[in-house]
Amino acid sequence: MIKKLEIYIKDIVRGKKRGIVPALIKGLLLPLSWIYCLIAAGRNWLYDQGWMRHYVPPVPLVISIGNIVAGGTGKTPVTLLLAGAFYERFTLAILSRGYRSKAEKLDMPVLLSEGQGPMFPASYCGDEPYLFAQRFPKSFVIVGGDRKKAAFLAAKAGAQVILLDDALQHRRLARDLDIIVVDVGDPFGLGYFLPRGFLREDIRSLARAHLIILNHITDSEQFKAVKNQLKSYTIAPMVGTQGRVTRIRDLKGQDIGSLKGQPVGMFCAIAHPEYFKRTLEREGMTVVADYCLPDHDEIKEKELENFALKSQKQGAAWIICTEKDRVKLKDQLNLVLPIAWIQIELAIVEGQEEWQAFLSKAEAKIS
Repeated sequence: MIKKLEIYIKDIVRGKKRGIVPALIKGLLLPLSWIYCLIAAGRNWLYDQGWMRHYVPPVPLVISIGNIVAGGTGKTPVTLLLAGAFYERFTLAILSRGYRSKAEKLDMPVLLSEGQGPMFPASYCGDEPYLFAQRFPKSFVIVGGDRKKAAFLAAKAGAQVILLDDALQHRRLARDLDIIVVDVGDPFGLGYFLPRGFLREDIRSLARAHLIILNHITDSEQFKAVKNQLKSYTIAPMVGTQGRVTRIRDLKGQDIGSLKGQPVGMFCAIAHPEYFKRTLEREGMTVVADYCLPDHDEIKEKELENFALKSQKQGAAWIICTEKDRVKLKDQLNLVLPIAWIQIELAIVEGQEEWQAFLSKAEAKIS
């Protein structure tokens, strides 16, 4: 019921539900949005004035990747992109909250990887941390709500670089550089704070950024238009990114190749399923059925069986998911249709010089 209510309210906020009841709910959400705004502003003011102190970990470089809008801006792909830039040359630690995982609720952080890949399943530590540990097995991946304790563990392990996933609001832990990720489809969270809209911070918080990544851009004109919108709030350099499919694989990890022209059933538990659908259609697939859950949600085997049957009836040859969803699945599933998953990498399509300048600035701090 809670999950259904969450989806219902999000649909109201996004304007997908209309009528008297949705309008009344929007009105009730507005005062809560004002309270959220006051709390966020007050907390930031206390940090800015030095009344709330930062913990400075004894590590050469700490980079935060965050956003001012809740959910789906693309922080995880950016973290993967940044990790790839440091992974081979420096001792890397990635700190993640492990949203909605068992590890998030523990008093002490969980060391998911200490240089040999994930030691716990995604169901315990969360889908995103598991993905980090799987992609970068030589890195340290630490999961937990207390970033101070996690940073202490990373420093003790000898990390030269700490990447803080989703940490713009976690100001208790000091950082050298802040990256803010902006979804060009909705840069300002519909103009309201949570729960009436999706803003987590005032737009003026963009001024804290050392780099802004405009994600999901479609062309140069869109990049320039959003860049001009943000110029009033920040002097940070901006780059534009776009997700591109690099591999399509089955559950055994074998490359499938192209599924162009194939009818597929799409399932996922991500913030913006519409972006995933758009990606599949760009790859030439026809989505004949979909099964979408809230971000980070568990994908139950029985429900997946039912969805595979539904997809088969609609003519699908495959059911397909994201890499983040794949890490939550068993290696073997008895379904009427085979499962495929896609690996997407972010590509810098605008502002390549700004991106390289940021990396050079970051590496200078390490040395």
